[in-house]
Amino acid sequence: MKKSKKLFALLLALAMCLCLMAGCSSGDSDADGQVSNAQEAENTDDVQNTDSDQEEEEGEDAEQVADLEPDADGYITITDMAGREVTFKANPTIWNSSPTAEGWLCAIVPDQIIGWAAEFDEEALAYYPESVRDLEVIGGNYGTSTANEENILSVSPDVIVNTFDCSESGLEATIASADEMAEQYGIPVICLSRDIEDTAENAANIGLWFGAAQRGYEVSVYLQGLLDMVTETAEAAAAAGDVPTFYYAEQTTGLFTEAVGSMHAAVFEFCGLTNCVGDDLTMSSMGGLEEVTLEQVIQWDPDYIFVWLTPAYQDITTSDAWSGITAVQNGDVYAIPLMPQNWFDRSPNSLRVLGCLYCASICYADYVTYDLTDTISEYFSYMYGVDLTADQLAAIYCD
Repeated sequence: MKKSKKLFALLLALAMCLCLMAGCSSGDSDADGQVSNAQEAENTDDVQNTDSDQEEEEGEDAEQVADLEPDADGYITITDMAGREVTFKANPTIWNSSPTAEGWLCAIVPDQIIGWAAEFDEEALAYYPESVRDLEVIGGNYGTSTANEENILSVSPDVIVNTFDCSESGLEATIASADEMAEQYGIPVICLSRDIEDTAENAANIGLWFGAAQRGYEVSVYLQGLLDMVTETAEAAAAAGDVPTFYYAEQTTGLFTEAVGSMHAAVFEFCGLTNCVGDDLTMSSMGGLEEVTLEQVIQWDPDYIFVWLTPAYQDITTSDAWSGITAVQNGDVYAIPLMPQNWFDRSPNSLRVLGCLYCASICYADYVTYDLTDTISEYFSYMYGVDLTADQLAAIYCD
């Protein structure tokens, strides 16, 4: 729970710093407009006083958070999550250069998005706000895809947003990549973090930076609350010595997977599960997809198997070749939800919060305190204003 307490301190600091004059008392804020770690130490004692104090505060109306004030020319300057100082027009139009931040943007500033990085079919678009469903696909820079520069310049976004590795080890490459993109298009580029633990901070910053600070703050508190439920569930299971192993079956054969530490396995690792590959597999690249043999999977004998693509799911659940594995024998083979985007990875988007809830509800069934279907329904209603139908819920579960 260390990370969630830290983030609660950050959010409280943001609220204190940016309160409306009619709300609570003011405090010092970062001049560069980022939700930062600077006030963590001074706020920690207050935040951690008692659980009852926190519950009382959460029961009250949300803190009133003000937007950043633009300069005389209508611009603001912020420090993004890679530590880069970025200046751009207040209340900007936004292009997300990969399908990573669109989930946050659709929930907080949907009317400022100028187009999709990747194409969604009508079924997937129905999970997002009605106001964004008719946006054109302008392309993006992700995986093996490269955006058409002419398309980007034709829609002329005020800022470009992308999700990067903002960890200490990846920071140098991230800064170089973002700076290169900004120079290529002549448009400011803002870095968000791809770390699941930074999900709520991403939301708070999107709201603060793009003129919807109140909504961003409230979404951040909501998302952190969901992640805290997962953490509490995983901790309860770990305390009971119940930490199962998993195998992530990728591609159509199911014989590609992820090494320990891969960003593509981040949902499983956030949930505290043990990757069955252990030290037998080394991450060869950021792209993951390490090829293995069925003999290796049989030897690893995972408790749970999560499958990316339908052909692999059908093969694993019906083929004699896989039938001796514990997960298969126990009926613990599960398809990863893909509506409206992959909940686990490719891309590492905001729906990974739901991926964590889904994964924990399966692997820690005896410890879960939330109803998964109700929580999913609430998520789409709160985030995107969409009341899911029975058919939409069934599509999520791949029924």
